[in-house]
Amino acid sequence: MNLSRVLGEATMILLALLLILPTAHAELDPLNLTSPGLHFVTAFPENIAHYLQSYFTSRIEVTSLRNNATIIVSTFKGNITAKMVKGEVKIFPVPRALELQRNKTSSNILQIRSNKLIIARTFNRKYKNIQTSLLKASDKFGKLYKIPPMPSKIAEQSLSPSEVPEAAPFTVIVINNGAENNVKWKGDTVVMQEVSLEPFNLAQFWMSKDVTYEVEATEPVSVLFGHPCATVFNCTCGMLVTPLDPVSQTKLNFFIPPDFMTNCKDEASLLIADQGSPLPYDPNHPTVKSVGSVVFHRPGLLLNIIPEEDFSTGFLINNDPSLEPLSAYAVVVVDKNQRDLVHHGSIPLSRSDWNDINTTNYVSKTVPLIRNNNVFWHPKAMMAVYHMGSIGSMMYGNPAPIISKYTSLKGSVLIPEVVNMGDVAMGWMESIQYCKNLGLDLASMDGTEMRFLAPKLHAMNETLKQVWIGFRRSSLTGEWYRLRKTKIENTHWSEGEPGEPEEGQCAMMSLDPDKDFGWSDESCCTAAVPLCYKDPMLLPLSVK
Repeated sequence: MNLSRVLGEATMILLALLLILPTAHAELDPLNLTSPGLHFVTAFPENIAHYLQSYFTSRIEVTSLRNNATIIVSTFKGNITAKMVKGEVKIFPVPRALELQRNKTSSNILQIRSNKLIIARTFNRKYKNIQTSLLKASDKFGKLYKIPPMPSKIAEQSLSPSEVPEAAPFTVIVINNGAENNVKWKGDTVVMQEVSLEPFNLAQFWMSKDVTYEVEATEPVSVLFGHPCATVFNCTCGMLVTPLDPVSQTKLNFFIPPDFMTNCKDEASLLIADQGSPLPYDPNHPTVKSVGSVVFHRPGLLLNIIPEEDFSTGFLINNDPSLEPLSAYAVVVVDKNQRDLVHHGSIPLSRSDWNDINTTNYVSKTVPLIRNNNVFWHPKAMMAVYHMGSIGSMMYGNPAPIISKYTSLKGSVLIPEVVNMGDVAMGWMESIQYCKNLGLDLASMDGTEMRFLAPKLHAMNETLKQVWIGFRRSSLTGEWYRLRKTKIENTHWSEGEPGEPEEGQCAMMSLDPDKDFGWSDESCCTAAVPLCYKDPMLLPLSVK
């Protein structure tokens, strides 16, 4: 390897680290989600679709989940720095020189660093072949990966992986993070190769048919699985690639919605990490279990399935209008009893056109995407969302980025609400000051939101009977107002409440489920525990 190039790469990485050092107090993810993060590494396998050089397009799509995010994209070609606000999407071009060749090891990786939480996706297009991948943050990498089996058919014609024009076998790319690492490539539990990797280097391994593989590393790594050139139509080949998930401690549940077969006349299969051969997709038996990745395959598409254990309440899809004439859509999976509350932006999804996922209590639905940001969220239930699309007969797809696992009636939560119930009973005025001292307010949401919050409060303290909330009656008019002197329209008074003005001027909420968490008016000098609250940070449902 050229020494000057190695030194240049080391300098670039050091510069990136120095640039990010001022943000020593970088933000942590309060929800520990699988998609957002502060650091990502990835690689770009060679895409030899259509064989022509001029059609190549690779890029990184970064979405900021916070304001004042500083993004640094680093390769051996240099660094690109950008500032971003919450909900903003930026596209970073990938130099063609980063595309991997057939070297066993390489330093051709791309790094993304940020001081605030972001999500990142790769986009690779050549002629009509498109591949997209949702990147996993480096703190979610693992040390052990079980590799799914190769599909038995990768083309619209009945061709096996060994019969395509470029007869290279399926490839597994192991990307090292920032520590020296020892990677073992095992076939049927026997170590076939062992590679020592420097920080931010990668190794490539090639698969053989009917062999069960796994990757074992001493430090966390990222793993890509795919094929450089699968024939799909008229001697035009296309790359297949998807990231894999590390091995979990227990078997996870996976559900395959029938929507994945839209406009598909070909066979589809499930590539299950702890099974030695592909499983034909059967819509009558669409559930499987695995300790590793389950990949849905149809010609031209490898799609990593979201396990039930990673279902979430909020997802964000950027539908870039510059990619037209692509046809883009989302596939939503949710409990059939919760489908009426799935929102696309501010609009609940239609009750019609949901498809049963047989043998489960889940249903799925295909939803056309609007331009730019598409926020899918649910106020109560966990769900899964996929970003799918096509250009002609060519498919692409990836799991939609997860942005929240927290429930709210207002939208998709980026930072959860803050709730504090005091441990000392006090008057209403003292309660206001108590909350202010904590940087919070005496809770004064509308009745629907308060009723939604109340069961959580009861679970936090089942012995507490009632709490002060931030509503007061006007002595002049008798009307009820919030602390900020705005009138409250949507209330949740208990039966017979509120009483006459002389019965009480301040509002209290019951934490008794048998009383439906109703409100009552009380003397403001009555001693009770304050309910302090701070609104969650939401992703705008319509981002410019």
